[in-house]
Parts: sequence; C-alpha cells; structure tokens
Amino acid sequence: MNLEDSNRISKLFNLFNIFLKGVISIALNIPGTKFYYAKRATKTIREELVLIVKERREAIEQKLSDSPPQDLLSHLLLFPDENGKFMSELEVADNILMMIFAGHDTTTVTTTLVMKYLAELPHVYENVLQEQKEVALSKGGREYLNWADIQKMTYTWDVVSEVLRLTSPIIGSWKEVLEDFNYQGYSIPKGWKIYWNVPATHMDPKVFPDAKNFDASRFEGAGPTPFSYIPFGGGPRMCLGKEFARLEILVFIHNVVKDFRWKLLIPNEKIEYDPMPTPIEGLPILLQPSEDIIA
Repeated sequence: MNLEDSNRISKLFNLFNIFLKGVISIALNIPGTKFYYAKRATKTIREELVLIVKERREAIEQKLSDSPPQDLLSHLLLFPDENGKFMSELEVADNILMMIFAGHDTTTVTTTLVMKYLAELPHVYENVLQEQKEVALSKGGREYLNWADIQKMTYTWDVVSEVLRLTSPIIGSWKEVLEDFNYQGYSIPKGWKIYWNVPATHMDPKVFPDAKNFDASRFEGAGPTPFSYIPFGGGPRMCLGKEFARLEILVFIHNVVKDFRWKLLIPNEKIEYDPMPTPIEGLPILLQPSEDIIA
C-alpha cells in the first residue's frame, strides 16, 4: 500500500495481531474474550483502510503524481471487473485486509521456522549454503536474482517444504459436506461443516515414514502423493499466493545464508500455536558474518 507513516504502520500492525488471535477463537462476543477484541480491532482496521483507500483515490483523481504507485491498492481502484463495475471503498478495504491476513504472518512464520531448523541441523544448512553459493557464483557479480535463479533452488525449496510439513503455518480450514458419508463408524450428513487438519495430514505414517524426523528428500522428484501435503491447500482453490510466497522465502534464504551464520540463543525453544506456530520467545539468535561471504 506504499505507506510511509511509521505511526500508522505500527497502529495497523498492532491491530492486525489482535485480529489474528481472534480468527480461530470461540465466537463469544463478550468483553474479555479474544473474539471480542478481534471484532473491535477488525472494525478499526477497516475504518483505517477505508481512509487510506479514500486518500489514494483522491490522489489518483487529482493526479498528484505522474504515475500512481504500482501496487495492489492502485490496481483495485483503477481496474473494473469484467462487467465494468468498480469496487466500493469498503470492498477494496476488505480485499486488502484479506490479502494481509492470507500472506503476512504465514510467510513470516515460515522464514522464522526455517531459520530455526537450519540452526539445529548443520548438515542441512551446509547443503543449502552450497546450493546458494552455486547460484551466487553463476551470476558473476552482484546482479539481482531473477526467475531462472529461483528455479535452481530445488534443494532449498525441498528444505522449506519439509519445514512446512512439520510445522505448517496454517492449521486447517472448514469445508461443507456435499453428500452423506460414513467415517470410522460416524455418520456425517450433507451440509455439515467439517474441519480438515493440516498437521495430522502431514504426520500420516503411510505417506511419510518416520514422519517426526526432518527429511527434505521426501520432496525430491514427484514428491508426496496429491492431497497428502497441504500447507497451501489443494485442488482448484489452492492458495493463490503460493508462488509469491515461494519467491519471498527463497530470496530471503539466499541473502541470509550466503552472508551469515547463526546459532539459537534458546536451544529447544518451545513452539506454540496462537494461532500459528510461533517460538514463545521470538527465536532470539546470534547472527555472525560468514567467513566466506559470497560477492
């Protein structure tokens, strides 16, 4: 959204964290509950986002700059749907909120947990480092990464995939039953809402032998069978942001691994789900420049 006001950013960040904690809480809208505070935070976030939308619309209409920022907000304001209809300011604000919800903390959590596993598994770190060295050296200078470079990071993405299997940022989601069925003696009627669970799916020993152990080789070649590995969901409604998330995560890993080594200041730090897997102390690390920094 191209926000530059640090106070505004901080306000939205704090409100968003309150909103996030209430997303999967029990729906009791009474003072003192996570749901109650999340509802209040959501109202304030939407009001603030609508104000931001209005400001951007006015800037575009008044042509305050030769070229408006090339971001999602401008796109939603400038381009109509297939019927020529533009979204209202509230609809734009809700779309922005959904995009932030879908992509912000999930990527942050994933990169945090990748840092944790790489610190705990030196042999995996060395293999990732070797692959990133090869990518960096192939560029012959400090050129920016391009799409072809990302495609070379196959082992690194296998490592990220195994991190996502063991500690998926998304616990699951709701689905509506389309027809009656029986499961282990229970009758599930059409129309019921059921919750599919990602961690339980990823720990199925029939699909992932020795499931509790870290093994990035599970994702070599064709990888796991369809719908057995679902951190991004599956089917026609798979997460739209999967490739963007992959890009963000791999660019981050490339830059941090080739320049730094690190160790955990709190070994065996506990991970809690609230609602995403998060180290309870924030994963403090000692970051040290690599002895062999790659140009």
